Amino acid sequence: MYFLVALGCTAVAGALWFFFRDRKALHLDVLALIYGASTLMWFIDCCASAIKGEGFLSFEYPTDGWISLATVLGGVLLWLIISFVLNNLKKEVKA
Repeated sequence: MYFLVALGCTAVAGALWFFFRDRKALHLDVLALIYGASTLMWFIDCCASAIKGEGFLSFEYPTDGWISLATVLGGVLLWLIISFVLNNLKKEVKA
């Protein structure tokens, strides 16, 4: 389930970046990269589970729900921190 949530977040972040790519201060490209990396990580985890003989996708409630929520919130938090730092670095360079 968390793989599908990360994949959905990657698609949404990629679409946001595509439509708002002229607004560089938002750093939506960073958000798309963060969720793309998490999707790759969860895909590798799903492949490892399939190799072990378990199911490719897991739908265990509530554990997978909490992992999915942590993936979404962690990506947004990391994006906010990185965009805050990048925007403040640009202000210092101009000053």
